[in-house]
Amino acid sequence: MKALDFIFAARPMLLLPVWSIYLITYNTLKGDKSFSPDALLILAALSLMYAGAYYLNQIHDYRSDLINKKLGFLQREIISRKGMVSAFDIVSLAALVIAFVHDYITGVVFVAIFVLGYLYSAPPPRFKDRPISGLLANAAAYGVLLPLAVPGFLEEIDDTGLMLLIYFFTTVAAGYMLTIIPDKEGDKKTGKTTLAVYFGDRTIIIIGFLFLGLSLIPALIMKHYPLVGVSLISMILFLTAAVLRKIPIVLFACKFPILMMSLLAGWYCPGYIIFLLALIILTRIYYKKRFGIEYPRLS
Repeated sequence: MKALDFIFAARPMLLLPVWSIYLITYNTLKGDKSFSPDALLILAALSLMYAGAYYLNQIHDYRSDLINKKLGFLQREIISRKGMVSAFDIVSLAALVIAFVHDYITGVVFVAIFVLGYLYSAPPPRFKDRPISGLLANAAAYGVLLPLAVPGFLEEIDDTGLMLLIYFFTTVAAGYMLTIIPDKEGDKKTGKTTLAVYFGDRTIIIIGFLFLGLSLIPALIMKHYPLVGVSLISMILFLTAAVLRKIPIVLFACKFPILMMSLLAGWYCPGYIIFLLALIILTRIYYKKRFGIEYPRLS
């Protein structure tokens, strides 16, 4: 059970954007459904790196997560702070070693991801607690650095590659705007100054909607119509959330685009769908047995 606690404390469901963006980028650039061993190795290393960032985030968000009544492994003393720090150290180091063994360029990208992840959560910078740095750090970490880690991306970068970076930067920025809304009260009480603290929910959602509008430009330039569809459907969901302004609707508008991205990635790599189904089932069983709740949910 302790091993399972560390696995699920790494927030595997939050790794869906990592895996999906990576697979979509890989297929768009390579143009086939084959998946090379080195691409799988880098994907595993990215999973470790982003899992480390989630460990670190939980360590430094202890108070606000407690106020927001988030399910906390630290708050419930399921994992100790020392254990969480050790897990962060181990997975981060393993990811960096794998990246540099692969090649120097990949290693540099991973260093950038690690540094940005550390600055995002750890004091004194704590990018996540500030209005602009929180937005930019999220969009850069998932929308730019993550695709850059795809083997051969930097060596063979072309117009399609640049359009993909713009697309993912804008869509991740849009998704970030919704994720900060449910945490607003806890952020206020702990002195955080996210955009949600400064602006009303409707304004935050409209900003996200505008980011989605911008994402249509690179998607249309690439003639990548599945990504056009993801953006258009997401825009409809964002408008619905702006009108109704109910937390379950906001959460659905945030999570459903991730599901669409995951299904698109699974179209390119069918084995990914099987993996996701197994992960969802195992996650449901774990959280039901461990905490007595139903997770994951779309709202």
